Amino acid sequence: MNRRPLLRSVAGASTASALAGCTSSLEKRLSDPGSIDDRDPAPLTDGTNAWPREGFDAANTGYNPDAELLEAELAATRLTRDGAGIDTAFGGGGVAVVDDRCYFGTGSGDVVCQTSSGEHRWEYEADPAAGVRSIPSLARDVVYVSSDNGTYALDAEDGEELWTNDDAFVRYGSSVLTTDHLYAIGGGGVLALDVETGARDWSADAPHPHALAVADGTAYTASSSSAGGAAAVADGETDWTRDDLDDLRAPPVVAADVVLGCDGDGRLEALDREDGSTVWSYDRRGSGGVTPTVAHGQIYLPSGNGPRTVCLDLESGEELWDLATGLTRGQPVAVADALYL
Repeated sequence: MNRRPLLRSVAGASTASALAGCTSSLEKRLSDPGSIDDRDPAPLTDGTNAWPREGFDAANTGYNPDAELLEAELAATRLTRDGAGIDTAFGGGGVAVVDDRCYFGTGSGDVVCQTSSGEHRWEYEADPAAGVRSIPSLARDVVYVSSDNGTYALDAEDGEELWTNDDAFVRYGSSVLTTDHLYAIGGGGVLALDVETGARDWSADAPHPHALAVADGTAYTASSSSAGGAAAVADGETDWTRDDLDDLRAPPVVAADVVLGCDGDGRLEALDREDGSTVWSYDRRGSGGVTPTVAHGQIYLPSGNGPRTVCLDLESGEELWDLATGLTRGQPVAVADALYL
């Protein structure tokens, strides 16, 4: 599938010069598999106030222990316009933030960079056919993002296309960035892409994977298919699978010795990372599939379609408290000693 980058600078450009830029970028892509060159692909995580990807880290915990708590009153700034908003279909959509810049995908298929004050920096046309529902993953100098039809590496400063891989995609959640690899879905399994070139380093079979979390070089998958379930893969090999779990549409979370997955009815399963066996489960029927946050030795399970957010003990799954929050489908955000819903 051929795509052309559509980069719009802050100052704007004439139609002719924009088309010339598209042609030049397309020619470069066809003649060169791509490279980030000397740009730094190190993920942004420790010691930062940024929120650089979905779930904050590769394990998808939703917890930034190093960020500062908000003290001032919050002010709202509209980031999207002209109908090209963030697509929240299938529970996706959201914003990655570093310094004063926000990066997000739109329902019209663009990847956009704007400042927190609403200044438009750049946008890149990625997947107008399906839109971009996933949240970008931010490295020091590179933005990685996936859609239903491909995965893209872009220069964080100006949105220049560095490489693309049309075989790697995501359906729910987002692709997962680590120091060495970008993990996505393709070919009926999990793909580990080289962060510098986008080339496939390895692939591994997993039952109908739809969402991912990664810890210590192992990718854990969740599937919304009745023929899927959960799996763990590493270095091109499948470590274990669980085909008795279905409708795990929400992205999983890896914490301590377990991987957490929530099905469409709201049942939360804690699976042993080593063999996939059930350590404990928490049944909250009718709340829908959601992604929990893990922080402070506890699990914060958003209310989903139900009225109450629940706090569980990570080790035992015991319910510690609940709070009336109304409908809350998004993953909670844990910062330092606080939790934002």
